[in-house]
This record gives sequence, structure tokens and C-alpha cells, in this order.
Amino acid sequence: MSTTFTAQSWSDHYASGRDIKPLSDAETVIVRERLVPPVGREEPRALDVCCGTGELARLLADLGYAVDAVDYAQGAIDRASAETGRPPVAYHCVDVTSGDLGPLVPADGFDLITIRRSLAHLGDRTRIVAELAGLLRPDGTLCVITPHADRFPESLRGICLDDAEIAVLTDGWEHAERVEAEDCTVVLLRGPVARPATYQEKLRPKAAAMAGVAVVVTNPHGQVLLGWNPSRTCWELPAGKVEPGEAFEATAVRELAEETGLRAAAERVVLLGTLCDDSHGMTRVTEVARLTEYSGEPQVLEPELIARWEWHTPSALRSLPQPLFTASAQALSTAWPGLLPDLPPASFTPRPVPADGGRLRFGEPPAAVRLRLGLAEDLTRAGWTRTPELRAAFRVVPRQAFLPEQSLGRAYANEAVATVITDDGRSSSSVSQPEMQAVMLDHGRLREGGHTLEIGGGGYNAALMTELVGATGTVTCVEYDPYVHRRTVRFLQETGYADRVRVVLGDGVHGAPEHLVPPGGFDTILVTVASMDIPPAWTAQLADGGRLVVPLRLGGYTRCVAFEKQGPLLTSMHVSTCGFVAMQGIGRWDDSPVPIGESGYGIRWEDTPPAPVDPLEGALAGDPVELWTGVTVAGDESYETLQLWLTVALPGFCRLTGDREEGPVLLPRNQDAAAMVSGGSLGCMTVRRIEHDDPTGRSLWEFGAQGFGPDARAVADTVAGAVRAWDRDIRPATGPVITVRPVTPRTEQPPARHVIDKQHSRIVLTFPGHRHDTEPLPRSGDI
Repeated sequence: MSTTFTAQSWSDHYASGRDIKPLSDAETVIVRERLVPPVGREEPRALDVCCGTGELARLLADLGYAVDAVDYAQGAIDRASAETGRPPVAYHCVDVTSGDLGPLVPADGFDLITIRRSLAHLGDRTRIVAELAGLLRPDGTLCVITPHADRFPESLRGICLDDAEIAVLTDGWEHAERVEAEDCTVVLLRGPVARPATYQEKLRPKAAAMAGVAVVVTNPHGQVLLGWNPSRTCWELPAGKVEPGEAFEATAVRELAEETGLRAAAERVVLLGTLCDDSHGMTRVTEVARLTEYSGEPQVLEPELIARWEWHTPSALRSLPQPLFTASAQALSTAWPGLLPDLPPASFTPRPVPADGGRLRFGEPPAAVRLRLGLAEDLTRAGWTRTPELRAAFRVVPRQAFLPEQSLGRAYANEAVATVITDDGRSSSSVSQPEMQAVMLDHGRLREGGHTLEIGGGGYNAALMTELVGATGTVTCVEYDPYVHRRTVRFLQETGYADRVRVVLGDGVHGAPEHLVPPGGFDTILVTVASMDIPPAWTAQLADGGRLVVPLRLGGYTRCVAFEKQGPLLTSMHVSTCGFVAMQGIGRWDDSPVPIGESGYGIRWEDTPPAPVDPLEGALAGDPVELWTGVTVAGDESYETLQLWLTVALPGFCRLTGDREEGPVLLPRNQDAAAMVSGGSLGCMTVRRIEHDDPTGRSLWEFGAQGFGPDARAVADTVAGAVRAWDRDIRPATGPVITVRPVTPRTEQPPARHVIDKQHSRIVLTFPGHRHDTEPLPRSGDI
């Protein structure tokens, strides 16, 4: 933990019988008076960091805490563990600077975390304090006890903090209290505040310094090196101007050595591209250099410029209490697009990715490995990863590398994470839910040596695909959004997959560029955006017997469908509910509702020709006909087949939207209602919770129908009849089977009546249990 001593030297120090200075009377009084356990907490929890031989940890246990204590010196842990006759303390040999404290953390965090006479020894104190803050309960306290620089000779300056450093320590906390205790200062911090990142310029630079290189260097734990500039009160990357005739790579290694003492080879530097912006009315050109291999430890070699160097977790920079130097922030966002929000504008010209992918060595903290293995185990236990190859892929690919702006916990949650939010608050790009990715990869039948195409970018799914097809297979990724394309390229380069995935900027509706289509077509095409149709290119580029897995919109409902190509037909092998961001480019659609006058309701049409809605405003002003079907579902029971059934069973199918709390329509909570329009009448399905739940305690809900307008009874009967037909014929069966036939001038009407016609394809839904599949589509009131 020390910048001058190793774990072994500290261990030897304690094993020889030596110790650190014991608690003073003043410190003991402060701890006993100000760090008492919260009233009413059944088992208050405390963590003592850099515990040494455990004196403070034992005092906390005496106060009533259940205490975990950590130190990276095994000699200290051995001596502390040998103490008996006191309330027990759990001691752990963990290096707080690089170890994983996650397994020690209670589900709701610690009430108290202490760190005594050690913070000055920790080179990365800003990051460590932020990480410890994340382990606290909302009302928890972080207590730092540090020798004060004014009370020690200059020769001992390295073990102390001064007032300026204490002020930096207290940044980003809602409450900060300082108490003096003889030669030490006790700082009590409560309520960490996550402020948005800020950026600032320094003084006007010399014109000769306006062309320079910024070095983004990361350690084996994936943390990035930043220097604290106390005179400018900002953090900055190692950087400097280019000497005449000097290559950018040479500038990067020279400046890194001159400023930090780290040594690197120019051939290990990867140039990401060139930033160009304005500083003090002058054009500033910054080449961004990326480096993951070096030797040595950071040192302060230019104290007039940088007071200390620290390793920072990239995602934590979004809420760094102090500002980042603007040019450094722009370089960081070049290395990890999307990492920092609301950056001052700069033009960036990327360099092509080298043929070998960029010679970068990926680093990550131990916590990431633990969380990744935990996610993989959860997916396996739930039955989502059914093959050894799929399980191995989820254990290997670092998901957090494709979500640099997110915490590790968020990155490894089994949920989708939005990466691009539009002006109207919608997500236009995301990293999909791991569970859904497992389903798509499984049903896509990706195999060793296979050729695969992904429509939609981001990088993580492409990396999983790469693991599945192996060194002899190919992965091609087509992404429409230039920003997402840049993220995909960078993150694949960061993780070592760039030379194994062909990333194309283009409209996925057209499939892959012809020169990238393998002879015979792709074995698997995975579409990771919701699509309204099956474009001809996808079918044409899919090998016979190959799998197309696509989130397909049917009547406004999205279903993940795994199709197998059989000649000109695509036949579904798997259908499940899902939610994906909408396709952009040519394949986009507008699902904005058509307002029904001033009624507050609107209608969404997708696969049904729109009907006039003006007469419906008057219909909604009248009394509705309300019917209840007697068909019930439990609160945790799926009725996804009902939704698909209604899209083809109801003539004039549409979806009704509006405010559930206002107006006469009993809309389902948080979703549109399946509906139909017939002339000037409107029918819709509704649902209500019935009075008595089932014997197991699950909630029960009954489906009903409402009708409005002159034919209110008929349209209500039609909706109710369709629900009863589903309950009678379809609900007990599996399905539907979905068949896709390309639309051509000679396309004939298939005998089955459950048809959805798209621009490029005719989709037939076959419900195996339905007894009237070949009958004509009924009129209102026929069912």
C-alpha cells in the first residue's frame, strides 16, 4: 500500500514485532464519542481498512460493531488474528488498492468504514476513497485519521496530509467534519454526492505547445493514470508537446518517462487519432496515444506541475469531484467513447485499427472477474446457457469493457443498459440483456468455424459470437449510427477482438457488403435491433439451413424469432417475448399514436391499414358496452400468445393508448390496449383484478372487452369472442409457428387466414390448437 514499501516489507515489519503508533487518548475519545453504532441497527457493520495489528478494529468491536478488518501485510493479519479475549473481528489479507472487497460487503453496505494513518501511503487515494464511499449505507460514515503535515518534520512529509490535500479529500461529500487529535486530523465524511464531471482549461499555452500528445495509459487492473495539478486544481493525463522531427509514438514514451518515470517502448504505443479544438483562441491539435504495457511505478518528477499521480477507475471519472483538464477529458473520451458526458466540442479524426488489432493488453480489476463469473453462473442456473461453449463465452468476454461509463455492478446486472439516449428520452442503442443474448446466441446455433452476421453494433455481442465461432469462423457487424460504430471499433480493439470482427458502417437493411458475404451465405444472422420486416438481403445472404434470429414487430408487439431457412421460406424454430431498440435508417418506423380528436386517446397502426379516427371521438363520448369473458390469468402468467392472436383475429386491429386514470376506457396499466376499429366504432380488450386470488396467493386477472360507438355491442362481442377462442383453442397449445415468404409479383395468398403483410414479406401465423385456421377472416360480431 505504500509507495516506498512492498507488501512483503510491511509483513516483515509486523512479523518482527514492530507496529505503527498506537491510538492516542484523543483519538480514542473521538472514536468512542463520534463513531457509536446507529441506534436500532440490529447488527451494525464496520470495515477497518489498512488495519495493521487491529487496535482500531478491536475498539470498534468493543463499541458493538461486527467488524471486518483488511490489510495487505500478512504479518499484520497474523498478529491481529492472534489476539484473544475480545469481541471477534474477521481479519482478511486484502490489498485495498487492487483487491476485491466485494465478498466482504453486506448487502446494504457498511455503517462505518475507517482508515487510520494510511491514506497518505496510498498513491491512488482519490479512487480508493470513492470506492470506499460506494460500500457505505446511505447514512454511513467514512472516518479518515491521518497525521497532519504541519505537526511533523519535512522528512516525514510522505506519511501526512496537509490542509490542501484534506480539502481535496472532502470534495464530493454532503457532510464533512474535521476534528483535531494531537498530531492527527480526524475527518468524518457522510453522504457522498455524485456530481457530473466538469472540465476546465489551464492558462494560455505557448504557441509551440499547441501540437502535443496525450497518453492514456492503463495498469493491469484497467485503471487510467492521472496527475493532480494543485495550481490549476484539475486532473490531467501525461502529455506534452511534440519536438521537431519527433514521431508521435516517441513523444508519448518520452513525455511519460519525463513526467511519471514509467518506461515504455514506442512500438507498443497505439495511436487512436487526432483531436482538434480551440484553446484561448488558438487551434490545439492533440494526438491521442494509448498504452497498456510499461515498467516502473509512477513518480512525481515535475512537482512544480504535478503533485501526485493516481490510478483512476474510468467509470468513476463521470463523478470525479474535481475538474478534468479539457484536453485530457477529450482524449479519455476518445479512448472510451461515451465515458464522459457534455464535453466541450472537438473534432476527432480516428486512425485505422492496425491489422493486428492494436497491440493492447486488456486489464481489469478482480471484482470484474468475480462479477462476470457470477453472471455466467446465474445464467447457467436459470437454464439460459445450455451449451458448454456458450457458458465459456459468458465467462470470458468482459462486459464492462463495452460499458465504460457504468459501474461494475451495473455492467454485470442481468438487464439491458442504454448507451445512447435521444432528445425525446428514448434509447436508440443499448447493450442487450445477457439473458436475451444467451437466448439469441443459443437459437442462432453458432458453431466453431461458422460465418455470422450481426445487424446492430456495440461490440459485446460480437465478442460473444467470436468466442463461439472460434479462430476459423468469421463475425461481421453492420452498424448504422457512426457514434455506435466508433464505440464498437474502440471497445473491440481494447479487448483484443478487433482483428477478429469486421465492423462495417452502413444500413443493416442491406445486410453485409457483398465482398464480406461468404460463399453459400452466412450460417447465422443475428439482428439486435427491433425490425418491422424481413428485408430481402437477410434472406438472400443466409445459407440454406441457416438461422436468422430477429426481434420482429408483429402488430406492434416485439417477438424474438429464430427462423430457419428452408428454400425461399423462413420457418420459426423459437418464439419469445423481448424488447429491443428500434431499427434506424431505411427500416425505421413511426409508432406515434394518431390522436382521437381531443379525447386524450390515440391509436397506433402498424400492420393494419389505418381507418378514419375522427368518428371515434364521438363514440368515446357515449356510454360503453362492457363485457367480461371469465378468462383469467395469474399475475405471473404469460399471455404473449394472446397478443399475437389478437393481431390477426381482430379485423381492423390496432393498439389504443391514453391515460388510464382519465376517461372511460379501462386501459391496462403501463401498456397499450389491443383494439379494433370498425366503421365509427371502437372495441378494446381490458383487464381487471378479480376479487379472490387463487389458493396459492397469486393475483388473478380477468380479461374483458369494451365497445364504443353505434356498433358497440358487436365490436365488444368480437373482442370478447377472440379472447374466449384463445382460451379454448390456443392457450393450451404451443406456438404460433411463424412462416415468412418474400413478397414477389407472383406471391399467392396462402390458405391460412392469419396473415400479416409487410413491405417485403408475407408472414403467416399458424396456431396449432386453433380449429378454424382455414376459415375466412370474420366480420365484427361473427365470433
